[in-house]
Amino acid sequence: MENQLNNLGSEIDVAIEESDVLALNALIDRCNKALESTDFQNRAIIHFFKANCYSALAGMQSGEPDYMWSWQQNDKVLEILSLRRAVSEPEFSNLDPIFQCKILTNLGSSLDQFGRFIEAIQAWDSALAIVPNFAMALGNKGVGVIYYAQSLYDHGHAGILFAHAKGDLKESISEGALWDSGLHPEAEKYFRQNYNGAEDYLEKIDYDFKFDLDQWPIGVNKKDVAYRTWCLRHGLFLSPLNDVCRKSASARDVLHLPSHTYKINEEPRFPNYYNILKQEYVTARFMLFESSGKESEHISDHDVLLLNGFDGVQFGYRSEQLKTAYRLAYSLFDKIALFLNEYYEVGLKTSAVSFRSIWGQIKNKKFELYHCFEGSKNWPLRGLYYLSKDLFDDDFVDVSLPEAKELAGLRNRIEHRYLSLQECATPVKNTDTHSYITIDDFQLKTMRIMSMAREALIYLSLAMHREEEIRHKESDKLSLPIQSMPIERFHE
Repeated sequence: MENQLNNLGSEIDVAIEESDVLALNALIDRCNKALESTDFQNRAIIHFFKANCYSALAGMQSGEPDYMWSWQQNDKVLEILSLRRAVSEPEFSNLDPIFQCKILTNLGSSLDQFGRFIEAIQAWDSALAIVPNFAMALGNKGVGVIYYAQSLYDHGHAGILFAHAKGDLKESISEGALWDSGLHPEAEKYFRQNYNGAEDYLEKIDYDFKFDLDQWPIGVNKKDVAYRTWCLRHGLFLSPLNDVCRKSASARDVLHLPSHTYKINEEPRFPNYYNILKQEYVTARFMLFESSGKESEHISDHDVLLLNGFDGVQFGYRSEQLKTAYRLAYSLFDKIALFLNEYYEVGLKTSAVSFRSIWGQIKNKKFELYHCFEGSKNWPLRGLYYLSKDLFDDDFVDVSLPEAKELAGLRNRIEHRYLSLQECATPVKNTDTHSYITIDDFQLKTMRIMSMAREALIYLSLAMHREEEIRHKESDKLSLPIQSMPIERFHE
């Protein structure tokens, strides 16, 4: 079996080197057949092989005009799906650490290309948690963080991201950096160029490296500290700083909309929309935090008569909090689509808007982007588009997240059917009307949706910032600038 696997890998290497499209497609078919029949322990490697094939097929199109900015790169979507499936296989953690790092680094780089820079950073960080001096993860993360910094409207935050990027890039070109198959001269040169660029930028703004990002109290009382520490640890604050550090400076939901313009007599409504999105997100986030607390019983549960179904189900306020957190976080995506529908003047009826349908429509069995998005060189906006591919929809089934259909199914069951949360899995039958899931599993899935919602809210803000820059250069229409002002909120 090991020889067959090595032979398959060698054939893929040859096909990639020779740019043989027919051979690569045939090898993908062989990988699919192997996944149906091979021993379980090899599945992660075969998914990795498939990803390499799709990456090569995508690379052969990179010479076409504007290909890198094309929003419909199906081979890259399938590459990401294959890499994610490799990571999700149970035996992934048993692979050689260097092999794990290669898969995670490739996943981060592909996500970053699509504007998914937040999840890309998470993938690179996962690789560095395994091998802290892995050169390709360090270098690619450094470059990705620089692009993230350049997308921000807050120059203070941009400087902090540049400083973190410089640190990663410095390590990537140091003598202690680990290259998986010997030094890659072109990559090393690229990382060094970006390191020099970050250094020049930080010198230009006179960045203070001694500035303490951990100088503020993280909360006002014990519960506040516990909550905010939990948010920091899981990277759930609406602040770009929370993607690069876990200091108290990151423990603020400071992100909002950038300054933007309206036509004469147009209602300045987008800050109000974002207020609602942001408040619903932080409410869902707190519900998730509380639902996982040690105090499982709540006053509302007292003297409530329920019958024992002998199916291991846990009833109570905390369980419903968890379900509500999931439902509330998931609902943000369609509301973001409503924001896009008005801001980009897509023209869809409100009732027809969803996060999957906002981007285009099916014509002659082929998906076509709406004109306002086609060819747009807006990196965070493209990130929003490809994030939509992590959500399942019956009409738009092309997804890049292995569990997308399951996540959508859970939302449907919470909203319209019966979903019970179990302390631990028991042998009970799921039906179309009533299904079961363990609390631990459901908490992980809720955290996944929460992280995606945060990512979407950040991309929305930064996409608007980039679009305003584009419109300012291209428009000669009279418009009114709007600078959002904060609402005064007081702590108890």
